[in-house]
Order: sequence, then C-alpha cells, then structure tokens
Amino acid sequence: MSRLELPREIWVLVAAALAVSLGYGIVAPVLPQFAKSFGVTTTLATVVVSAFAFMRLVFAPVSGALSARFGERSMYMAGIVIVAASSAASAAAQSYWHLLVVRALGGVGSVMFTVAAMSLIIKLSPVHARGRASAAYGSGFLLGSILGPAVGGVLAPLGFRWPFVIYAALLLVAAAIVFVAIPGSAVQGGPNAGGDTGREADVGKAQPAPKPMTVGEAFRLRRFKIVLLTAFAQGWTNFGVRVAVVPLLASAIPGAPTWLAGAALMAFAAGNGLALTRSGYLSDLYGRKYLVVAGLVISGLFTLPMGVWDSTLLILVASFMGGFGSGAIQPSQQGAVADIIGDRPGSNVVSFFQQSSDLGQILGPIAAGVMIDHSGYLLAYAVSGAILLVVALAWILGVRETGRRGA
Repeated sequence: MSRLELPREIWVLVAAALAVSLGYGIVAPVLPQFAKSFGVTTTLATVVVSAFAFMRLVFAPVSGALSARFGERSMYMAGIVIVAASSAASAAAQSYWHLLVVRALGGVGSVMFTVAAMSLIIKLSPVHARGRASAAYGSGFLLGSILGPAVGGVLAPLGFRWPFVIYAALLLVAAAIVFVAIPGSAVQGGPNAGGDTGREADVGKAQPAPKPMTVGEAFRLRRFKIVLLTAFAQGWTNFGVRVAVVPLLASAIPGAPTWLAGAALMAFAAGNGLALTRSGYLSDLYGRKYLVVAGLVISGLFTLPMGVWDSTLLILVASFMGGFGSGAIQPSQQGAVADIIGDRPGSNVVSFFQQSSDLGQILGPIAAGVMIDHSGYLLAYAVSGAILLVVALAWILGVRETGRRGA
C-alpha cells in the first residue's frame, strides 16, 4: 500500500482551521458565563449557544446554494468575515439580548464557511484519502481547541470581552490564509472538480459534468439517514451540551479551581485530537461503521456519569475519553457522506448533513438547561449520553459494512 500525500490546498485549509479554532477555544469557556453575568437563568445562558446553531440550521440550505452558485472559496471567506464581525459585536454587548442577537447572526457566517470548507475537502482530496483529509482538517480544529482554552486561561484576568476581540482577529487571519494560498484556479482544478475520474484521456474528449446529487436521492439510502442521526447526536452531546454546560458545571462544583472549565474543554479536544491521528486512516482502510460505533459507545459511556462526579480529576478523564470517542466518529461520518456523494457535486447534501448537527446543537443545550434548572445536572448528562448509545445501536443494526476501501 503506497503512501498517498494530501494536496497542498488541504494543508492550507488545515492552517486556516487552526486559526479559527484557536479563537473559538478562547471564547468557548467564557461564553455561557458571559451570558449568565447579565443575571439570567441557566436555560437562557444555554440559549446563546443554541441561537448560534439555530441560525446555522436556518441558513444551511441557502449556504449550500450559494456555494454552488458563487464557489466554495468565496463563500468560505465571506462566512469567516461575517463571524468575525459578530464576534467583535459580542465583545461590545451591553445586555443579554444584545449578546444573543449578535451571537446568533454569527451562525449565518459559520454555516457558510463550514459547508464551503467541507465541500472543498471533498473536491480537493483524492477519493481514497477523504477520511485522512477530513481527519487532517479536524486535527487543525482540535489543535486550536486544545491551545485556545489554555490561552483563554491566561487572558482570564482581562474579563469576558477580550476573548471575543481576539477571536475576531484570528478569523480574519484565517480568511487571509485562504485568500492568498488557495487561488480560484486551484479549486476549479481540484482532483475531484467536475467529476473528473481520469476517463477523459481514455476517450480523448471531456465527459459531461455529472448532475449534482439531490437530498432526495441521498435520503433513499439507509446509510445516509443513519449518518444524519449520528450528526444530530454529535451536535446534541459533543458540540452543544459540552460547550454550553461544561463551563457551568465546572463553576457549580464547590471548591473547583477556576481553570476547570477551560481544562475540561482542553481535555476533550486533546482526546479528540489523539483519536484523529489514526481514525481517518482506519476509516479509509476498513470502513466507516466500526470507527463510528466505537466512538459513539466510548463517548456515550463517559458522558453518562458527568452529572454526578464532583472530582476535578474524574471530570477531566471523562472529558478526555468523550473527546476520544468523538474523534473516532468525526472523519468516518464525513467520509460516509463523501462516499454517498461520490464524484458528483453535492453541496446541498453536505449542507443538509450539517443541518442535522446544527439541529442537535440547538435542542441539546436548551433541553439540558431546562433539565438542569428543574432537576440538576444528572438528568441532563444521562440523556445526552444515552442519545449517543442509541445511535450506536442504529449503526450496529442498520448498516452493513462493505469491507476494506483501500488507501
């Protein structure tokens, strides 16, 4: 089996992802606490996280169409700039409702650059290295997520607002990286652009561009439905509840160190990054199912007891293992979407996949906030962990793996 190098443009996107996630990692531990500083309930504090995801969900179909119309590169940079403006406005928020509105508007830009980035990964990566390309891109995000909370801890004496200013600046750096290092011609000439599979040379003339895959076509495949459930579960537990609730849990534990919120998010990111070092490769080699099931089970089991543990060490271990499970899931589910799309354009399918994750990110934090306000943290984490385990069962019963994929 020969070693397959990823194109330079993939590594450019990885560098941009690092800049984006470094800023997000700085902001994530302080956002729910910033919202609560305006004197609101836990439920309303989690709504700030959900509002961002809600706007991503609403705007996802439009973002897919815009990427198809104007190109992924342009939409990537436009989305980054919108999120930067939202972050700068969040730093200046004078009330809870001001913060809620400007943070929600950032979700529009977020889904624009997220859908565009995933479409670029599919277009620019070789067919048999899509899992590795997704893992590399995810590793850029995870490295920033590890470093970001650490930097945020150093910046804690500056208060809640400065992290948003720094996030805005790092987003503009990411836009500049892509603008300079990925010219439009590179995107149009990517290995999978236009569905070129190398057959043109055999027939001596260009083949007609394949028709874009529709969401309806993808929905006829049982595997796609289960991938959507996986994205929903990831969004609910690992992207929504974890970001919205872990900082609040850390601040609610009597005698817990002030750095616990950032450290728990760092531990999750570290576990995620460790899994990503091999999960993409293994996914390409042996198939998507085994990695997804293992990741869902590990993450689910270590989420269940989070609501009853009051030990700093146990929370850090559970966060690390939850992240490890999430890292096993991520490239495999993205690779599964790429397998379904094949060599056809599929921006609308990608955006619908992203909507499933965003729906989980909307419902998870709000439901967890309500459960915490009325019952405490135990129920919120028990439900969140159980959702992951139920989806693992759906993969076991509903997906037949086809075996080795090659590399």
